[in-house]
Amino acid sequence: MAATKKSTSNKEITLTAEWIYYLGFLFALALLYIYLTHRTDNFVRDIETAKKNLIELRAENITLKAEIMKNRSRANLEERLSDQGVKEPNRPINLIPNAK
Repeated sequence: MAATKKSTSNKEITLTAEWIYYLGFLFALALLYIYLTHRTDNFVRDIETAKKNLIELRAENITLKAEIMKNRSRANLEERLSDQGVKEPNRPINLIPNAK
């Protein structure tokens, strides 16, 4: 019987200028992708922090408004002024007309 030969060719792998440019382009794309991913993560993190701060500030605003409204009430005002010796007048105040 005749021996059959299998054809195997050993091609040397060489990096030509085209391959180097192509690999450099792929490397640049990978770096750009990584940079944009990190930047987007930072933006999302900043947005979440701002949302939390907004919720806290809104709650503080509501608390301060409630406190101001409480302090503006007539009963509370009389109580605070009575400590200083100011009393509500028993008779109505007479206005002096403006003489021209």
